Amino acid sequence: MMPDEHASLQSEDWTHLDEYDSEEDLSTSQLPSFDIGLFKTGDAGSHFRTENDPSDPWQRANIIERKGAVDIRCSCLDVVHGDFSASSDLFATLIVLQFRFDPRKVARRFQSVNIELEFKGMEIKETGPEVFAIAPNGRMSLVPTTQHEDTKRNLNLQLGGAAPIGGLTATGTVGWEKSLSRDTKDQTTVTGSIDLKGRNYGPSNCVSWTLLENKTTETGVPALMQTAILLKRKHENPFQCVVKIDAKVDFWSTTERVFGLKGRAPRDDPVLFDPSFPSTSKLRKYNEKELGSFEMESVCDVTFMTTLDDVMKTKTQ
Repeated sequence: MMPDEHASLQSEDWTHLDEYDSEEDLSTSQLPSFDIGLFKTGDAGSHFRTENDPSDPWQRANIIERKGAVDIRCSCLDVVHGDFSASSDLFATLIVLQFRFDPRKVARRFQSVNIELEFKGMEIKETGPEVFAIAPNGRMSLVPTTQHEDTKRNLNLQLGGAAPIGGLTATGTVGWEKSLSRDTKDQTTVTGSIDLKGRNYGPSNCVSWTLLENKTTETGVPALMQTAILLKRKHENPFQCVVKIDAKVDFWSTTERVFGLKGRAPRDDPVLFDPSFPSTSKLRKYNEKELGSFEMESVCDVTFMTTLDDVMKTKTQ
């Protein structure tokens, strides 16, 4: 959406958005969807910007938080600074992040989410860390589905001709039917990659993940994704990470986010890392001398929904 479109929407009063809830039972399969930058717009009451604490700016745990009809959160679960290996003079940092994408209203969902993390030095010309490994990495298929479709097409051909006497016209119709039967396969996908951004040389400095919903079932993207990033460092200087999240959401969620616009907010503060800080080690104990051989998949997780069993209970007086 262009800036002038945002301005035109701001000139109207859209403070009473609850009236749209009565229309949520309508079919949304034919409604348009929109791409939104989740660091730019949000519902009334959303937290548009996550800042570093001036008194403690390093390695904040709450990286991104957006609340509204659909919630977006990115939290840092663990930060471990150490050596790449005991026999190497290189340093390493392991970062474990958790992303959450939660609808807060009925029939709301994320159709796609794009996540990008760019690592830089603290100064413009300073070399930042290298992205050595990530998890998940590559393309993963989740909850594949197969749908059987039968399609029939009726084709009609109109024939006509003029009779030689009296100018009468004789017409006829020839028709036939074509049937098509097929199985349509679809799935939710998560794709991760190590990228190079901002330059055409040097080691990789960027991480990206893309989550795409199953278009056939329209069940949205996974509610939780836990990721791991292993950085290789040549020195012990502090560095920073710029985090961006863009999403494509359903029509009604987009309507509330755009109509509730309170102005264009700045992006979240970069996350600042200091290798002199002790490791957090909240999830487990890490071998700080051999981070290069850490099993990344051991802290990786993708979850659609958590179901509780035995929730029906009887209470006696």
